[in-house]
Amino acid sequence: MIPGFIDESAPPGEVALYRKLESAQCDWTVIHSLDLAPSNHNRRTELDFVILIPDVGILCVEVKSHREIGFDGDRWYPESITKSPFRQAQDARFTLRRRLVDRLAAFSQVPVVHCCIFPRADFAVPPNLSVQPYEVMDRGRFEACTTGDALSDALKAMALRIIDVDSTITPLKAPLSGQQVEDFVGFCFPIRTRRPEKNAEIRYREEELEKLLREQQRPLLRLTEYNPRVLVEGGAGTGKSLIGLEVARRKAAQGLRVAYLCFNRLIGQWAANQLETDRNPLLVGGSALSVLMSLTGVSVPDNPDDDFWSDLPLQIQDRLTDPSCTNDARFDYLVIDEAQDILGRPDLLDCIRLLLDGNLDGGRYLMLGDFRNQVLTGATELEVPLAALRGYSARWVLTENCRNYKAIGQIAMKLSKADRSTYSGYLRQGGGLHAWNLGLYKDAADQARQIITCMDSALASGFCEEDITVLSFGAEQQSVLPLLREMCRRPFVIAGRTGAKGIRWSTVSAYKGLENKVIIITDVTPSDSGFDRSRFYTGITRAQERLHLFCHASGASQLTAWVTSAGKEYE
Repeated sequence: MIPGFIDESAPPGEVALYRKLESAQCDWTVIHSLDLAPSNHNRRTELDFVILIPDVGILCVEVKSHREIGFDGDRWYPESITKSPFRQAQDARFTLRRRLVDRLAAFSQVPVVHCCIFPRADFAVPPNLSVQPYEVMDRGRFEACTTGDALSDALKAMALRIIDVDSTITPLKAPLSGQQVEDFVGFCFPIRTRRPEKNAEIRYREEELEKLLREQQRPLLRLTEYNPRVLVEGGAGTGKSLIGLEVARRKAAQGLRVAYLCFNRLIGQWAANQLETDRNPLLVGGSALSVLMSLTGVSVPDNPDDDFWSDLPLQIQDRLTDPSCTNDARFDYLVIDEAQDILGRPDLLDCIRLLLDGNLDGGRYLMLGDFRNQVLTGATELEVPLAALRGYSARWVLTENCRNYKAIGQIAMKLSKADRSTYSGYLRQGGGLHAWNLGLYKDAADQARQIITCMDSALASGFCEEDITVLSFGAEQQSVLPLLREMCRRPFVIAGRTGAKGIRWSTVSAYKGLENKVIIITDVTPSDSGFDRSRFYTGITRAQERLHLFCHASGASQLTAWVTSAGKEYE
């Protein structure tokens, strides 16, 4: 039996089946609760039990704990059964087999079949349902198996009958070996939903998190325990993403199906990589658009045009409202980061609503956003949805900057015209005289030479290449980046590629939400008209240790004017 015990909070039908199988004397392997969503576009795809019968094959079991179950020719009842249990078991069985054969070629000839067990409900297969009586065990047949061995005999007989009548399945020629059984258990390890051995790891992570969170942030974790909907408002560097990831992990550890969604593609990749280390199949992470496309099976064509991207949300909504997709695409809990950018896009927000049971006014979620300093979204687009959210949710405001040194945070405030109440204080007061530096350049070649000198200095100070990120203030094509890569002998890697060696590069806008120890911002050409000062807020607040700004010499007086007019509170 894997795991070696069953939580009594599990559905009563599953507990009853586990207990009876546990008492059997046969040499089977029974795995309780697999989640195959990662192998099925992250759609809800669960198997309550997978039973490996060495001389027969693999039996996938869907268990329903209701005391009454029926089918009226159109729909199942009670209403909580949103999808045919037999279709559910069949879909999961085929998903398991596809993944199994892909990973373990030796199992390509092993029969994989499915059945349903209703331990607490009587069920006679109606004539208008394309299911055979030997595919289901209802309360009467389950209770007739008074011992675990009797139940094992009945399940084995069901599996053999299903194999016998299916011409596409070849019966096993020889029993599975002990090594094959071990290989199968190892294959199932990452997709087990309940893994008690992870408790020590969870405790260790909680202890490490306690060291990072401040007094203003710690209550948030408790707030999400007692409130179904929580709205967090805070500026860059206040720990929103860190808290969001931890809440997602905790909710998934409780057995909930959870998605961590954000707006920015790079932070979505980073979050997905962070959550993959948990190997928890209940946990999905990434940018909202990438997760939605995966769930609905929408792929990006070669050379997509503007019409594809503008029509994409409606195409996703269309698929999410299809009954065959609706239930499988839903989540028990959502963590929505960069909420300001999602709330300001009604089509995208409508897609996310469809992932929640109970919509925004009744669902369960944590939303985190910087609503005072919108970079990609105007304030007017947020007024109505934000007011509604504030009415639905428990609210918490974060104002303590725990990422940047005070000197770096203050120069971000001076140059960006950010809301002066964004930060009430800074955790990190030091940084020294060289926490940030301004370099003036005459042309592209001059700028590239200065940047190379800057990078060499950082590396000589003990930073490694992966600690340095070069951010272009504008689009890459009009930036110094191509020339810099040509002149510099060091490797450059696009930001978001984890594990790769080299100096990171991106644009300020694309890097929103991420951070690094040394940030070098290039191609700043300030003017008093049409210049997007909000990018200073986004770019500067990425720096953990050092910041280097490279500005065209023609803009020096403009920068001085902005700093001078910022007010004495930043001196």
